[in-house]
Amino acid sequence: MTCQCGKPVKARGMCEMHYAQHHRRQRAYGRWTPDLVDAQPVREHILKLRDAGVGNKRLEEEFGVPHSTIQHLLYGQRGYGPSKQVRQATADRILQIPVPRTGVEFVRQDRVPALGTTRRLQALVANGYSQTDLISRLGWPENGSTSELFLGQSRNIAVRRARDVTSLFAQLQMVPGTDRKARHRAKAKGWLPPLAWDEDRIDDPTYEPEVVDKPRTAEDLFSDFEYLLSMGVGAEEASRRVGMLPASMKRRYERHGRRCPAALTSVAWQQRKTAS
Repeated sequence: MTCQCGKPVKARGMCEMHYAQHHRRQRAYGRWTPDLVDAQPVREHILKLRDAGVGNKRLEEEFGVPHSTIQHLLYGQRGYGPSKQVRQATADRILQIPVPRTGVEFVRQDRVPALGTTRRLQALVANGYSQTDLISRLGWPENGSTSELFLGQSRNIAVRRARDVTSLFAQLQMVPGTDRKARHRAKAKGWLPPLAWDEDRIDDPTYEPEVVDKPRTAEDLFSDFEYLLSMGVGAEEASRRVGMLPASMKRRYERHGRRCPAALTSVAWQQRKTAS
Protein backbone atom coordinates (compact mmCIF):
# COMPACT_ATOMS: atom_id res chain seq x y z
CA MET A 1 0.00 0.00 0.00
CA THR A 2 1.10 3.55 -0.63
CA CYS A 3 0.20 6.95 0.81
CA GLN A 4 -1.56 9.58 -1.31
CA CYS A 5 1.88 11.03 -2.02
CA GLY A 6 3.09 7.69 -3.41
CA LYS A 7 5.41 6.78 -0.51
CA PRO A 8 5.11 3.51 1.45
CA VAL A 9 2.47 3.49 4.20
CA LYS A 10 3.62 3.56 7.81
CA ALA A 11 0.26 3.66 9.62
CA ARG A 12 -3.40 4.56 9.03
CA GLY A 13 -2.91 4.69 5.28
CA MET A 14 -0.25 7.42 5.50
CA CYS A 15 3.50 7.63 4.99
CA GLU A 16 5.81 8.55 7.87
CA MET A 17 5.72 12.31 7.12
CA HIS A 18 1.94 12.58 6.67
CA TYR A 19 1.32 10.31 9.66
CA ALA A 20 3.48 12.59 11.84
CA GLN A 21 1.56 15.66 10.62
CA HIS A 22 -1.78 13.96 11.28
CA HIS A 23 -0.60 12.88 14.74
CA ARG A 24 0.44 16.43 15.70
CA ARG A 25 -2.83 17.98 14.49
CA GLN A 26 -5.04 15.43 16.24
CA ARG A 27 -3.16 15.83 19.52
CA ALA A 28 -3.46 19.61 19.24
CA TYR A 29 -7.23 19.35 18.73
CA GLY A 30 -7.58 16.82 21.55
CA ARG A 31 -8.92 14.20 19.14
CA TRP A 32 -6.01 11.76 19.07
CA THR A 33 -6.97 8.11 19.48
CA PRO A 34 -3.99 5.78 20.04
CA ASP A 35 -3.56 3.17 17.32
CA LEU A 36 -2.44 0.52 19.84
CA VAL A 37 -4.56 -2.04 21.66
CA ASP A 38 -3.93 -4.80 24.20
CA ALA A 39 -1.92 -7.63 22.62
CA GLN A 40 -3.09 -10.39 24.97
CA PRO A 41 -6.33 -11.33 23.12
CA VAL A 42 -4.38 -11.40 19.85
CA ARG A 43 -1.68 -13.60 21.38
CA GLU A 44 -4.29 -16.02 22.72
CA HIS A 45 -5.93 -16.22 19.29
CA ILE A 46 -2.61 -17.06 17.63
CA LEU A 47 -2.05 -19.86 20.17
CA LYS A 48 -5.53 -21.25 19.41
CA LEU A 49 -4.71 -21.20 15.71
CA ARG A 50 -1.45 -23.03 16.38
CA ASP A 51 -3.20 -25.67 18.45
CA ALA A 52 -5.55 -26.19 15.49
CA GLY A 53 -2.63 -26.70 13.10
CA VAL A 54 -2.38 -23.22 11.55
CA GLY A 55 1.33 -22.32 11.58
CA ASN A 56 3.31 -19.16 10.89
CA LYS A 57 3.86 -19.91 7.21
CA ARG A 58 0.14 -20.23 6.49
CA LEU A 59 -0.68 -17.13 8.52
CA GLU A 60 1.82 -15.20 6.41
CA GLU A 61 0.92 -16.63 3.00
CA GLU A 62 -2.85 -16.77 3.40
CA PHE A 63 -3.60 -13.82 5.62
CA GLY A 64 -0.60 -11.51 5.21
CA VAL A 65 0.54 -11.65 8.86
CA PRO A 66 4.37 -11.29 8.82
CA HIS A 67 6.40 -13.92 10.64
CA SER A 68 8.17 -11.15 12.60
CA THR A 69 4.84 -9.86 13.95
CA ILE A 70 3.97 -13.30 15.31
CA GLN A 71 7.42 -13.70 16.84
CA HIS A 72 7.17 -10.32 18.62
CA LEU A 73 3.72 -11.13 19.95
CA LEU A 74 4.68 -14.56 21.27
CA TYR A 75 8.33 -14.22 22.26
CA GLY A 76 9.40 -10.57 22.09
CA GLN A 77 12.75 -9.42 20.69
CA ARG A 78 16.25 -8.37 21.75
CA GLY A 79 15.84 -9.34 25.36
CA TYR A 80 12.38 -7.82 25.77
CA GLY A 81 9.32 -9.92 26.55
CA PRO A 82 6.27 -10.44 24.32
CA SER A 83 4.60 -7.28 22.99
CA LYS A 84 2.13 -5.72 25.40
CA GLN A 85 0.41 -3.73 22.66
CA VAL A 86 -0.25 -4.19 18.96
CA ARG A 87 -1.60 -1.95 16.20
CA GLN A 88 -5.38 -1.99 15.84
CA ALA A 89 -5.20 -2.98 12.16
CA THR A 90 -2.91 -5.93 12.96
CA ALA A 91 -5.16 -7.04 15.81
CA ASP A 92 -8.24 -6.87 13.59
CA ARG A 93 -6.55 -8.87 10.84
CA ILE A 94 -5.46 -11.67 13.19
CA LEU A 95 -8.67 -11.86 15.23
CA GLN A 96 -10.73 -12.24 12.03
CA ILE A 97 -8.91 -15.47 11.10
CA PRO A 98 -11.26 -18.39 11.88
CA VAL A 99 -10.05 -21.17 14.17
CA PRO A 100 -10.65 -24.66 12.71
CA ARG A 101 -13.33 -26.68 14.47
CA THR A 102 -11.14 -29.80 14.31
CA GLY A 103 -7.49 -30.52 13.83
CA VAL A 104 -8.29 -32.05 10.43
CA GLU A 105 -10.08 -29.01 9.02
CA PHE A 106 -7.79 -27.06 6.70
CA VAL A 107 -8.04 -23.31 7.20
CA ARG A 108 -7.32 -21.41 4.01
CA GLN A 109 -8.89 -18.88 1.74
CA ASP A 110 -9.89 -19.94 -1.75
CA ARG A 111 -6.86 -20.19 -4.01
CA VAL A 112 -6.42 -19.72 -7.73
CA PRO A 113 -3.62 -20.57 -10.18
CA ALA A 114 -0.73 -18.12 -9.80
CA LEU A 115 0.16 -17.86 -13.51
CA GLY A 116 -1.85 -14.71 -14.29
CA THR A 117 -0.57 -12.99 -11.15
CA THR A 118 3.02 -13.86 -12.06
CA ARG A 119 2.55 -12.53 -15.59
CA ARG A 120 1.16 -9.25 -14.27
CA LEU A 121 4.02 -8.80 -11.79
CA GLN A 122 6.66 -9.60 -14.39
CA ALA A 123 5.01 -7.18 -16.83
CA LEU A 124 5.16 -4.38 -14.25
CA VAL A 125 8.87 -5.10 -13.70
CA ALA A 126 9.32 -4.82 -17.47
CA ASN A 127 7.46 -1.50 -17.24
CA GLY A 128 10.09 -0.08 -14.88
CA TYR A 129 8.97 -1.07 -11.36
CA SER A 130 11.31 -3.03 -9.10
CA GLN A 131 10.20 -6.12 -7.22
CA THR A 132 10.81 -4.32 -3.90
CA ASP A 133 8.68 -1.36 -4.98
CA LEU A 134 5.79 -3.57 -6.09
CA ILE A 135 5.86 -5.62 -2.88
CA SER A 136 5.80 -2.39 -0.87
CA ARG A 137 2.83 -1.07 -2.86
CA LEU A 138 0.99 -4.33 -2.24
CA GLY A 139 1.78 -4.25 1.48
CA TRP A 140 3.28 -7.76 1.39
CA PRO A 141 6.25 -9.01 3.41
CA GLU A 142 9.34 -9.47 1.25
CA ASN A 143 10.32 -13.12 1.57
CA GLY A 144 10.99 -16.29 -0.37
CA SER A 145 7.35 -16.95 -1.26
CA THR A 146 6.96 -13.55 -2.94
CA SER A 147 10.21 -14.04 -4.88
CA GLU A 148 8.94 -17.44 -6.04
CA LEU A 149 5.77 -15.74 -7.30
CA PHE A 150 7.77 -13.24 -9.39
CA LEU A 151 9.94 -16.03 -10.79
CA GLY A 152 6.95 -18.17 -11.78
CA GLN A 153 7.71 -20.89 -9.23
CA SER A 154 4.37 -20.68 -7.37
CA ARG A 155 1.48 -22.86 -8.53
CA ASN A 156 -1.34 -21.27 -6.52
CA ILE A 157 -2.06 -18.01 -4.72
CA ALA A 158 -4.74 -16.73 -2.35
CA VAL A 159 -7.65 -15.02 -4.12
CA ARG A 160 -7.11 -11.88 -2.04
CA ARG A 161 -3.54 -11.52 -3.25
CA ALA A 162 -4.48 -12.22 -6.85
CA ARG A 163 -7.08 -9.43 -6.68
CA ASP A 164 -4.54 -7.05 -5.15
CA VAL A 165 -2.13 -7.65 -8.05
CA THR A 166 -4.90 -7.31 -10.65
CA SER A 167 -5.86 -3.95 -9.15
CA LEU A 168 -2.23 -2.74 -9.05
CA PHE A 169 -1.70 -3.89 -12.65
CA ALA A 170 -4.72 -1.86 -13.76
CA GLN A 171 -3.27 1.22 -12.05
CA LEU A 172 0.31 0.96 -13.36
CA GLN A 173 0.21 -0.81 -16.73
CA MET A 174 -0.02 2.50 -18.65
CA VAL A 175 2.28 4.43 -16.27
CA PRO A 176 5.96 3.78 -17.11
CA GLY A 177 8.17 3.27 -14.09
CA THR A 178 11.60 4.85 -13.66
CA ASP A 179 13.71 1.89 -12.51
CA ARG A 180 16.12 1.04 -15.32
CA LYS A 181 17.54 -1.94 -13.43
CA ALA A 182 14.05 -3.42 -13.29
CA ARG A 183 13.66 -3.01 -17.06
CA HIS A 184 17.01 -4.68 -17.72
CA ARG A 185 16.19 -7.51 -15.33
CA ALA A 186 12.93 -8.16 -17.16
CA LYS A 187 14.65 -7.97 -20.53
CA ALA A 188 17.31 -10.46 -19.44
CA LYS A 189 14.67 -12.91 -18.21
CA GLY A 190 12.37 -12.49 -21.21
CA TRP A 191 9.51 -10.97 -19.22
CA LEU A 192 6.99 -9.19 -21.45
CA PRO A 193 5.66 -5.66 -20.82
CA PRO A 194 1.97 -4.95 -20.10
CA LEU A 195 1.05 -4.06 -23.69
CA ALA A 196 2.20 -7.48 -24.89
CA TRP A 197 -0.65 -9.15 -22.98
CA ASP A 198 -4.33 -9.42 -23.79
CA GLU A 199 -5.98 -8.66 -20.43
CA ASP A 200 -8.86 -11.00 -21.19
CA ARG A 201 -6.47 -13.92 -21.70
CA ILE A 202 -3.54 -13.17 -19.38
CA ASP A 203 -4.78 -15.80 -16.90
CA ASP A 204 -5.16 -18.48 -19.60
CA PRO A 205 -2.27 -21.00 -19.38
CA THR A 206 -2.71 -21.90 -23.07
CA TYR A 207 -2.35 -18.29 -24.20
CA GLU A 208 1.00 -17.24 -25.69
CA PRO A 209 1.13 -13.59 -26.81
CA GLU A 210 2.49 -12.80 -30.23
CA VAL A 211 5.66 -10.81 -29.64
CA VAL A 212 6.66 -8.41 -32.38
CA ASP A 213 10.22 -7.18 -32.04
CA LYS A 214 10.39 -3.42 -32.43
CA PRO A 215 13.37 -1.85 -34.22
CA ARG A 216 15.97 -0.64 -31.76
CA THR A 217 15.83 3.13 -31.48
CA ALA A 218 18.66 5.56 -30.68
CA GLU A 219 17.04 6.12 -27.28
CA ASP A 220 17.24 2.38 -26.59
CA LEU A 221 20.93 2.45 -27.53
CA PHE A 222 21.71 5.40 -25.23
CA SER A 223 19.69 3.88 -22.39
CA ASP A 224 21.49 0.53 -22.61
CA PHE A 225 24.91 2.17 -22.91
CA GLU A 226 24.38 4.51 -19.94
CA TYR A 227 23.00 1.66 -17.84
CA LEU A 228 26.20 -0.33 -18.45
CA LEU A 229 28.29 2.69 -17.43
CA SER A 230 26.25 3.07 -14.24
CA MET A 231 27.00 -0.56 -13.40
CA GLY A 232 30.74 0.08 -13.59
CA VAL A 233 31.40 -1.23 -17.10
CA GLY A 234 34.11 0.73 -18.92
CA ALA A 235 33.16 2.90 -21.89
CA GLU A 236 35.05 0.74 -24.40
CA GLU A 237 33.47 -2.49 -23.17
CA ALA A 238 30.02 -0.86 -22.92
CA SER A 239 30.32 0.27 -26.54
CA ARG A 240 31.23 -3.24 -27.60
CA ARG A 241 28.25 -4.72 -25.76
CA VAL A 242 25.80 -2.45 -27.58
CA GLY A 243 27.47 -3.27 -30.90
CA MET A 244 29.33 0.00 -31.51
CA LEU A 245 32.89 1.32 -31.60
CA PRO A 246 33.55 4.11 -29.07
CA ALA A 247 34.10 6.67 -31.83
CA SER A 248 30.86 5.65 -33.56
CA MET A 249 29.00 5.79 -30.25
CA LYS A 250 30.34 9.28 -29.62
CA ARG A 251 29.15 10.42 -33.07
CA ARG A 252 25.66 9.05 -32.30
CA TYR A 253 25.50 11.25 -29.24
CA GLU A 254 26.61 14.28 -31.23
CA ARG A 255 24.12 13.67 -34.07
CA HIS A 256 21.23 13.46 -31.62
CA GLY A 257 22.30 16.56 -29.72
CA ARG A 258 22.89 14.65 -26.52
CA ARG A 259 25.65 15.25 -24.00
CA CYS A 260 28.33 12.61 -24.45
CA PRO A 261 29.47 10.85 -21.25
CA ALA A 262 32.96 11.99 -20.24
CA ALA A 263 34.24 8.41 -20.10
CA LEU A 264 33.21 7.82 -23.71
CA THR A 265 34.78 11.09 -24.91
CA SER A 266 38.08 10.12 -23.28
CA VAL A 267 38.15 6.61 -24.78
CA ALA A 268 37.16 7.83 -28.26
CA TRP A 269 39.89 10.50 -28.15
CA GLN A 270 42.52 7.97 -27.05
CA GLN A 271 41.57 5.59 -29.86
CA ARG A 272 41.68 8.38 -32.43
CA LYS A 273 45.11 9.45 -31.14
CA THR A 274 46.40 5.86 -31.35
CA ALA A 275 45.05 5.41 -34.88
CA SER A 276 46.75 8.59 -36.08
